[in-house]
Amino acid sequence: MNFLSWNCRGLGNPRAVRCLGDVLRTQKYDIVFLIETLSLDVRINELCRKFGYVFHFTVDSVCRSGDLALMRKFNVLCDVVVHFSNFIDAHIFKQGVADLRLTGFYGYPDRSRRRESWSLIRSPSSLSSLPWCIVGDFNDLLSESDKKGLVAHPQSLLDGFKNIISDSALTEVDLNGGSYTWEKSKGKSNWVREKLDRAFGCNEWWKKFPSCKLSLLQTVVSNHNHIFLDLVSTEFSMAKFRFKFENTWLKEQLFHDEVVNF
Repeated sequence: MNFLSWNCRGLGNPRAVRCLGDVLRTQKYDIVFLIETLSLDVRINELCRKFGYVFHFTVDSVCRSGDLALMRKFNVLCDVVVHFSNFIDAHIFKQGVADLRLTGFYGYPDRSRRRESWSLIRSPSSLSSLPWCIVGDFNDLLSESDKKGLVAHPQSLLDGFKNIISDSALTEVDLNGGSYTWEKSKGKSNWVREKLDRAFGCNEWWKKFPSCKLSLLQTVVSNHNHIFLDLVSTEFSMAKFRFKFENTWLKEQLFHDEVVNF
């Protein structure tokens, strides 16, 4: 199973829609989480039909900066449990994969509302005992290395975000393909790059998906790049591991004794 998260900065631009289409055709994503679509539900429904998604759930923002959408393929079942202007929390079911809980998240971009964002991370952390992953654009940094630019990120904000992740017993999924997911004023003296898009898993998540991978996908229509979460379940089908007798075992000196004593 895999999951795409992208802060698309508006789908009213035909170029952005073409870019999204190219991304969705390149890789068959089971679940797609879109942030800042700035689009009505009917528009998301059109995109679902166009790109082969059979279900969508949208959340309207309380201001212009927002609008969330969750889309799924036919081979995945998705039950939205709770939602807010900043997140969509859902139970995900797919044959051959452990049931899981996924939260698509969008943190407040306004620094004065960071504490509200942190509260929203804490609020769904105890809703279920299922393996849980929260992924999206947090608009927050965990360390100084998450930013490259002229002005340092306030230490109080670094500590606040780090504390809420620790209090929620979450562990970050390592990002492959780049160090930063957002940039501004590229090539200029005030060029800023930050790691705003992330994924975190709880303890039960890591027990089920210890090899999950998070990758960065470049885009040319937004200052946010996509992040792509790929799950590798530890569960297996017994049908794939059938017993097969090997004649060479008969040549082993202790083989007959081991069979008799079994």
